[in-house]
Amino acid sequence: MTAPSAGHKPSAEEAVLEWFQRNARSVAVAVVVIAAGAGAYWFYNRSVDIKNQNAEQALNTALQSVQSGNKALATSDLQKVVTRYGDTQSGIEAGLLMAQLDFNDQKVPEGVTLLEGLTRSGAAKLQLASIYSLIGDGQMQGGQFAAAAKSYQQAVDASGSDLDKSYQLSKQARALALSGNTAAAVVIWKKLASDPKAQGIGAEARVRLGEAEAKAATKS
Repeated sequence: MTAPSAGHKPSAEEAVLEWFQRNARSVAVAVVVIAAGAGAYWFYNRSVDIKNQNAEQALNTALQSVQSGNKALATSDLQKVVTRYGDTQSGIEAGLLMAQLDFNDQKVPEGVTLLEGLTRSGAAKLQLASIYSLIGDGQMQGGQFAAAAKSYQQAVDASGSDLDKSYQLSKQARALALSGNTAAAVVIWKKLASDPKAQGIGAEARVRLGEAEAKAATKS
């Protein structure tokens, strides 16, 4: 390229070319860095996709074991999914099923411990309400009514829809009543009875309120 004469004002194209010539090394390094970053991003996403696919296949195998009625095999297969793929949606689903099997076998502490572990997984975000609700169910089965009420409140906080919140609140109210905290249960039933978003739960709430009032009247 011919050097520009004195007083010559370079064109925009010449200015750009001259800049690239001066910064060729920096530009080359930047291109390499960008390419490496894009490659790493693609590789990561591909790895995640493969892991999710493997997790789904493993879960399907475990579900077949559950449906076969072979508890020992079902438990073993579900445990493998939870252990290997606990940070995937399939791993969370396997954990929920395994905890339910524990509860069915009267292994409440084991099931609750498993579910509490699931809440610490990043993949559990979309199913936290279901996990906390099932924890509450296990605690109810074990007679831990006050603890169950707290778990149901966590389920309420994690719920994404008004209908699900109402459902979890109704479970919390039952737990509170069984724990002896009738006043707190009545507060929830009153809220549900007057909430148009509660839909079918509202009917039960009014029945529960009637029962609470009748019980209070017999005591007075």
